[in-house]
Amino acid sequence: MTLKAQIIESEGKPKFAVIDYREYEALQESLASFDSLEDFLDYIHAINIKSETTSWHTLDEVKRELGL
Repeated sequence: MTLKAQIIESEGKPKFAVIDYREYEALQESLASFDSLEDFLDYIHAINIKSETTSWHTLDEVKRELGL
C-alpha cells in the first residue's frame, strides 16, 4: 500500500498528513485486526522479507545447522 498524502507544515516542519478518505478507510480496516500499530508494522516487515527471500529451509535443516 502506498499512501498519497498532502503534508501540512508548521514552522517548516511536517505537522499533519491529509489522505484520501477511501485510503483512510482501507488503512482503518487493515489495522482493525491488529492489537497495535507496532504489530501491524511487524506484519508488513515480515511480508516484505518473505517477498525478498529466494531460498527456504526446513525447521529440521535450521536445527541441524544450529546444532539443536
